[in-house]
Amino acid sequence: MAAGTGFHSVRLIEAGFEVCTVDGSAEMLTKAFANGRDRGHVLRTIQADWRWLNRDVHASYDAVICLGNSFTHLFSERDRRKALAEFYAVLKHDGCLILDQRNYDTMLDHGFQSQHKYYYCGRQVRAEPEYIDDGLARFRYTFPDDSVFHLNMFPIRRDYVRRLMHEVGFQKVSTYADFEDDDKEQDPDFFIHVAEKCYDAGTEALEDAFSASDKEIK
Repeated sequence: MAAGTGFHSVRLIEAGFEVCTVDGSAEMLTKAFANGRDRGHVLRTIQADWRWLNRDVHASYDAVICLGNSFTHLFSERDRRKALAEFYAVLKHDGCLILDQRNYDTMLDHGFQSQHKYYYCGRQVRAEPEYIDDGLARFRYTFPDDSVFHLNMFPIRRDYVRRLMHEVGFQKVSTYADFEDDDKEQDPDFFIHVAEKCYDAGTEALEDAFSASDKEIK
């Protein structure tokens, strides 16, 4: 999802995965296809809106990957829920969603600071928020040639995203802080969520308990 220039698609193909490259922009898919071809690969591309993903994507996958803080381009909760539900529906049983986001918790509560432990935009690109409140994060991207671009995003908090994932159906959600266990990193630049579409004995027992409790209440 949000394949952009196709960087991750190419890396996944070269790691041995079968990949379908999806983006909402025809222009970006053209660029991704060209970048893949330059590296000896023919990308399978689909133009699709996340909110109606299964209308355009007619297959099931072991994983859905949405990186680059892309999910925060959705500004309404209804769209976020719809997109997560579409991701869930396109996954096979035991599939997983890998989704990252910036650490907006720290930005909103303490202001912007970056450890630059990992370079998500490349070492020569500077990305920092010009403005942030509970409803808007406006980022400024400065490139080596001094060109400047802006992107508006919605500052979603870590636990909010985890809750939405559970509410649309994901049975297990693990969150990592800059690729480390979440409890070992106090203020990471990014959170990476791994949401699993699976049922285990513990989940089934919990669902049975909720079902029994619901019958008692009724």
